[in-house]
Amino acid sequence: MTVVEDTDVVMATYAWPSNAELIAACARLGYLKGQLRTLDATYGKGTFWKQWRPDALVTNDIDPESDSDWHADFRVLPFAAGWFDAVVLDPPYKLNGTPTEAVDRRYGVDVVASRRDRMQLIRDGITECARVLGGGYLLLKCQDQVNGGKVRWQTIDFTEHAERCGLGLVDRLDILSYRPQPEGRRQVHARRGSSSLLVFKRGWSWRDDVAPSVIGAAS
Repeated sequence: MTVVEDTDVVMATYAWPSNAELIAACARLGYLKGQLRTLDATYGKGTFWKQWRPDALVTNDIDPESDSDWHADFRVLPFAAGWFDAVVLDPPYKLNGTPTEAVDRRYGVDVVASRRDRMQLIRDGITECARVLGGGYLLLKCQDQVNGGKVRWQTIDFTEHAERCGLGLVDRLDILSYRPQPEGRRQVHARRGSSSLLVFKRGWSWRDDVAPSVIGAAS
């Protein structure tokens, strides 16, 4: 039997060549729409928007060298509550202890920070992005990773925090990539070969026993 690949199908796990193709896939799924006011809270060099870009995109990056509209900390955004229909957040989720690569600056991890501080940084970013988000979607990049001898489940931690902010997990897209095992280190956990894009929506719940309006009521 011949299997015909449907190139229009967006797979939950796929080796997207870049984040630009990933964002384009999210637009095909309807999580991003051209006419809606969209915020990229961590614009960087704008690589997310090389394949698809909404008409009403507002860009922000704390780096003054970034060609973004605003240069604010994503934990303290200069926008009114509920101003955006969609928000994209690609925070420095890499939990490295000591920077060793030139690329670390690009990912915002060129300054030594504790694991707890970096995780809290991202939680605070989720809280702020939830504040400026109206009834649409928050797209968050993160990665489950081994650090300090344990698997740090960012996808679980940030999903739970988003729920406390009134956002429920709608979808998860895993981006496959290959990362070799560091030389001289004994492997004790399955190698993490992917990062994740979590898609949250205001008032949404995947649980049958929890009404959407209940999510975030205690936050």
